Amino acid sequence: MHLRRSGHAFHTAGRVFVDEESTVMAKPFESRIQDLVYNVDVGIGLRLIKLCLYALFVLIVMLLFTAMQFKGLKDAEAMDYAQLGRNLALQKKLVTQCVRPASMWYLIENRRYDDSMIMRHPDILNAPLYPALLATGFKLFKTPFPDESSARNFPAEKWVILPFNHFFSILTGILVFLLGCKLFDRRVAWLGMTSYYLSYTVWFDSISGLGISVLTFLTTLAIYMLVIAAGRAREEKARLRSWIVPFVVAALCCIAAFLTRYAAAALVPAFALFIVLSFGKKGWVWALVFAGVFVAGILPWLARNVIVSGGLLGLAPYHALYDSILFSGDSFYRTLAPVFSFKGVFNAIRTKWMLGFASFYKTDLLSIGDGILICLFITAFFYHFVRERVHLLRWSIALGIVLMGCIGAVYGKQTIRLLNIFWPVVLLYGLAFFFLMLDRLQLRIRILNYGLIGAIMLLTALPLIFAMLPPRGGSPYPPYFPPYIMHVCNFLEPGELLCSDMPWATAWYGKRNTLQLPMTIDEFYTINDYNKRVSGIYFTDITRNKPYVRDLFKGPEQTWFPILEGRIPADFPLTQGFPIGNMMNQLFLTDRARWAE
Repeated sequence: MHLRRSGHAFHTAGRVFVDEESTVMAKPFESRIQDLVYNVDVGIGLRLIKLCLYALFVLIVMLLFTAMQFKGLKDAEAMDYAQLGRNLALQKKLVTQCVRPASMWYLIENRRYDDSMIMRHPDILNAPLYPALLATGFKLFKTPFPDESSARNFPAEKWVILPFNHFFSILTGILVFLLGCKLFDRRVAWLGMTSYYLSYTVWFDSISGLGISVLTFLTTLAIYMLVIAAGRAREEKARLRSWIVPFVVAALCCIAAFLTRYAAAALVPAFALFIVLSFGKKGWVWALVFAGVFVAGILPWLARNVIVSGGLLGLAPYHALYDSILFSGDSFYRTLAPVFSFKGVFNAIRTKWMLGFASFYKTDLLSIGDGILICLFITAFFYHFVRERVHLLRWSIALGIVLMGCIGAVYGKQTIRLLNIFWPVVLLYGLAFFFLMLDRLQLRIRILNYGLIGAIMLLTALPLIFAMLPPRGGSPYPPYFPPYIMHVCNFLEPGELLCSDMPWATAWYGKRNTLQLPMTIDEFYTINDYNKRVSGIYFTDITRNKPYVRDLFKGPEQTWFPILEGRIPADFPLTQGFPIGNMMNQLFLTDRARWAE
């Protein structure tokens, strides 16, 4: 008898004998349906359904908050970043259309200025990474920048800036879950991620356009990588290659964080402390390596600043003089030739720091995130966690918070706001301590446990809930209303110079190079006569709402007061104009009746 083998079957005279031990027969249709139902009911299908529902829940929260609270950019700094990103996308150079007299002074003092720079003014105030990311988004999505006819719909904000920041907020929530699993357990991780997504602070920072979402993501990723590296480095017979990659990623995140906001330099000492405490006997060596990698990473940008402006960080360190006893409000940036001495600067910064740090301790420290969990985080310092990494990490986070508070005390509210970058770690520690106390209560009735967990989640989410209730977030007008801004700016040609008390807004919405309103009319004459002729001036509520006697009539704005009242000096070059706004609270002046043309 002829016998032929093929695979696992033996063919003989038209008959087939199957090797049953090595061949799996196809399941009947009914069995496959049962398996599918099982997976949907209790298997991987159920997990996928829960994950999709959770993602849908986060998406709904994000969209509802955005729809109810976002009516346009409200922060001057956000508009400044946006116009820098657009200029970088279109001109491939980090130039600004928001020209500050103090910036002109700084470049002149360091012999880096010529007359043409007022129209292609280098930015010497801001860190570059966030504008670069925005520029990438503008180019990737080919974002249009509308003219006056479509001013009410500004797509760059709705379709690039907002989604970009929301994307990083969502990524940070995933990192919160991973970090919670690494430090504590899945219970803390899941509730930590949920608390993060239910946090008013998270979404408020996300719609601000300030790039805080990017900085929070970089900080959380750096912490997660350092925790991984520390865990592997302390293992017996640990090899360098097993933990060097997360170590380097953490250092790169710190570099990126610094290039997003200079104040993020406070992270380096905090993370170096964690490395010293958790990397064993040679921890201090690796802390120095970490700092060395950070310095090497930021050197190219520091070199660019020296070449362009003559200083390592350009004009940024001088922001400490903003709203100080030497320069009230924004008068420093509006002064073409600021006069100060070392002793005066020292006294001004010392006074500002003392007052600012007192405010930080009394209010800003407790406002990190959304209230209740920061209190639990502080209380957790009186408890010794069993896991060494958990115990040591909180001290480095505390150092980072204190250093950021010290920097913010000098550099103002926008820097103090960066304390929110520690919120993901703060809420994890707060929840971990909450569950520690809950477990020690040993409540035998499960519904009581669920009730207390629900209560802590509700307390965390209350600010978000209140924000979604009526009344909704208001418009940024006054003073920011894109149709008015574009209407004014369109009277000027792209090569002409505008002057305004809100140059960041006219630069972003109007796409015109704008000189920030000088402190005195004499400084205006100096710039107009010797640097670049000013073709229009735009006064808004920012100036007109200032105190009458203290600022306008007898104060630092007194040289502008006659113009605001309609008494234009005979030698003033801009004599034609009209009021703007529902209550005629804004004023535009130019050199001729351009609207007749």
